[in-house]
Amino acid sequence: MHLGRPDISTQLITHRGEQRILVKMPYRLDLIAKVKAIPGRKYSKTYKSWHLPNTKASSDAIAAAFASEDKPKHQSYPVIINDFWMSKVQTFKQYLYQQRYAPKTISAYEQAVLQFLIWWNNRDISLLSIAVIREYNYTHFIKEKRSYSAQNIWINALKLLLTKETSINIDLQQIERPKKGTHLPDILSEDEIRRLIDGYQNLKHKTIIMMYYSCGLRKSELINLKITDLDSARRVIRIRNSKGAKDRDVSMPLGLLKLISKYYHQYKPKEYLFNGQNSLQYSSSSIDKMLKAGVKKAGIKKRITTHSLRHSYATHLVERNINLRFIQEALGHNSSRTTEIYTKLSKENIANMVSPIDFWE
Repeated sequence: MHLGRPDISTQLITHRGEQRILVKMPYRLDLIAKVKAIPGRKYSKTYKSWHLPNTKASSDAIAAAFASEDKPKHQSYPVIINDFWMSKVQTFKQYLYQQRYAPKTISAYEQAVLQFLIWWNNRDISLLSIAVIREYNYTHFIKEKRSYSAQNIWINALKLLLTKETSINIDLQQIERPKKGTHLPDILSEDEIRRLIDGYQNLKHKTIIMMYYSCGLRKSELINLKITDLDSARRVIRIRNSKGAKDRDVSMPLGLLKLISKYYHQYKPKEYLFNGQNSLQYSSSSIDKMLKAGVKKAGIKKRITTHSLRHSYATHLVERNINLRFIQEALGHNSSRTTEIYTKLSKENIANMVSPIDFWE
């Protein structure tokens, strides 16, 4: 496909048995945003590029997105990060892999550093200072109203990068973290959980939602579960290489075991417990869509994500007076202080609070 610009090109590839259009382009946030706006786009770790279905609609969308401009408008940074900085990023990634950081963490740290380097505009490493870091924090996160977690990821990545970079003399203690607000998550009642699970007619969907709630799993933990991680005889599920590169075991309730057995015999999954339509793993976006549809069908008005099911799991255990240490282990928390948030969400604790009107005559 001819796009009229030398920095972007396309080619036909066969990806997982399907013909796709591969878009080759520089790493630049405005170009990535254009691709992500096209329906059906996916990112390939193998090709390190975005690809779309080989259809006329995709071809027209790519042409419309990229053919109309020879140079990006209002662009103050270079098209490509120079070799010096890219070598620093590659060395940093290698260090993270060697330290056994989770792939998701490595990807997040890499993206945070690359975004900063684009803003940094290939300037000399000796010019990096606390003042520059504070300026980026303000312009990229505060002014653009980005989330606390995105800012914190960037600071984690930067501190780790600078720890390994001997040519930069910066006092890392001066790189301050943002103040974290206290936001209580939405919790489903046990009745709402039952309505949600019972509303699914699709056995795979029902099993996924049941597993999230009954085991208190993170989204990535469920997606990465393999058949070999389930020990039905002991009724234990092994969660491997989770947050903090840790393994842990969670119990498999009898009701869940029966549902998984029924699901397994019907779907016959391969390697991963939950396969996607065209892949070995169920996708994150498919789970989000399936959960959103189930919440709507159950008539639940709260803003619910898979993490809400994890929060509900922990809160309901607190309400049943389960030992907090057990809940901490089940959730995989490093600190009991993280787990203690669920004592604030417990309806029993809230019900026992005293109000001034309790003393009215």
